[in-house]
Amino acid sequence: MEFLQFLLKNAVLTTVFIVSGVLLFMWPMIQRRFSPAKGVSTLEATRLINAGSIVVLDVRSETNYLAGHLNRAVNIPLGQLKARLNELEKKSAKNILVYCDRGQRSLAAAKILMSLGKTVHNLQGGIAAWREANLPVEQGADKPEAKTAEKKNGGNKKPAKKKPGDGKKTSQVSSIAEIKANAAETQAIGENQEKK
Repeated sequence: MEFLQFLLKNAVLTTVFIVSGVLLFMWPMIQRRFSPAKGVSTLEATRLINAGSIVVLDVRSETNYLAGHLNRAVNIPLGQLKARLNELEKKSAKNILVYCDRGQRSLAAAKILMSLGKTVHNLQGGIAAWREANLPVEQGADKPEAKTAEKKNGGNKKPAKKKPGDGKKTSQVSSIAEIKANAAETQAIGENQEKK
């Protein structure tokens, strides 16, 4: 009863509290709704990548990029995007698929790229949605070994000694067909063990 009286006496405070809570929850949806960039699902993104007429742009940090990224993705962190736009120009990028962890930073990148006349597609849910759909993710750098070795050696042209796994690309999941084949094989092994 006291709680109800408090709410009635402080109607403005209660209204502000409820409205801010709803906006906090709904903000990502509102942002996507009014974004000029076209939001695409993982399925649509896969189609665009397979068509080969799009540049894939990862705007996460280099550490996150090395931990896992989409196939053929170019890594330019959001904070460096304006300074490194020439890298996209070298690729003759008119159509760009941009992504980040969850899809928020990529919206900011999309605005920058659209102001330059680019056609931008934003991966909804970012790489988290991509991984959730069990789509392939590459690990390591997509950079030529010579440039990577030169950076590690402080400008020396001789390649640095390789550590196991340096610059190695691995695919966590290569395809849905492979997942199904692995599941069938696991099920067959389980059935064979039950018969014994």
